[in-house]
Amino acid sequence: MPGRLDRFSARGALPRREFIKRASLAAVGAAAGLGAGPVKAQEAEPVTVNGLPGAVLGRTGLKVTRISFGGIMITEPRVLVRAIEQGINLAHLAPGYQDHRSLEAFGRALKNRRHKVIIAIKEWPEKIDASLKAMHTDYVDILVPPIQEINLVDNPAYQENFEKARQAGKVGFMGFACHKSMTGILDTARRNGSYDVVLLSYANADNPEFIASARAASQAGIGIMTMKGMPEKITLNSSTPDFETCAALCSAMVRRQHAHTVLASMGSFQVVDMFLDILRTHLGYVNTELERRFWASRKGRYCSMCGACTGVCPAGVEITRILRYRMYYRDYDLAGYARSCYGKLGDGSDGSACLECGRCEAICTRSLPIREMIREAYSTLA
Repeated sequence: MPGRLDRFSARGALPRREFIKRASLAAVGAAAGLGAGPVKAQEAEPVTVNGLPGAVLGRTGLKVTRISFGGIMITEPRVLVRAIEQGINLAHLAPGYQDHRSLEAFGRALKNRRHKVIIAIKEWPEKIDASLKAMHTDYVDILVPPIQEINLVDNPAYQENFEKARQAGKVGFMGFACHKSMTGILDTARRNGSYDVVLLSYANADNPEFIASARAASQAGIGIMTMKGMPEKITLNSSTPDFETCAALCSAMVRRQHAHTVLASMGSFQVVDMFLDILRTHLGYVNTELERRFWASRKGRYCSMCGACTGVCPAGVEITRILRYRMYYRDYDLAGYARSCYGKLGDGSDGSACLECGRCEAICTRSLPIREMIREAYSTLA
């Protein structure tokens, strides 16, 4: 397209014309029900990106670093710039992060660097123009709007609107982000055949059924990006014990749990450098005891977003959403963002509607004190 930026630099990546071609081929393959599409999901030879360990992101053919940049923490561009300049080439954001300040920070960071980074954004195709304008770009590589219910996977409106945006050169590959009921949603997406990429919460990665679904999706050519599979507090500050834990968990996700790239929220230079250190020297680190301790520490404290409690509340309380916003407040230090998200809950679905019946706790796979957690969220976020 005349006047459009090149999709990639000469650093081993594709020009924009080839990027559009591959996006079109992936769409044709999905429409024909070809599953893995025209590009192999896995490569026999090791992949490197800017000198860092990489992977081919499923049938997209995009080569991405094994750890990528999560943009929920940033309000100014310097942290993202450091990650890009050190070789990390995939970054994710959502327009609502930090009350749109993350989006603005991305726009400033991408100035003169757009060709160096693959952008995945949690947005719907019919709303993409505003985000493109804010980021000072005319296209994004991957769309991952939120899909949290199985019945929304086969959404013809999304596929139609995505195709319009793709034909206009505004988006490359079709995906979705998912925070709950991941196993059922992922299986449905694999059978659907239209999705190139998924961004999945790996807060449920200790569940063998979920890992089996991830394996099947990867084998079908779906690129898998992960989130929420590590200690939350690591987003702002690092420490030696957390370094070892994060190295073990990152290695497990990309080596055994079928992820192509681990999306790590990075809120400081220190954390960027820590994940770069893992990429360069510790990605093969195996410590099953640290993994076991990490998952044991989640029981009774952190929601796995498995979806077991979906629909169980007789009052219609949005349990997993409330617990996620509570996590943003307590563990990510994102008070403003957490309150903004909580305020968007529909009438009767926030904590004020809780009947204290305990049905959610009876079915919880992690034995969480859900009623107490919902009361706490209501008192701090409402």
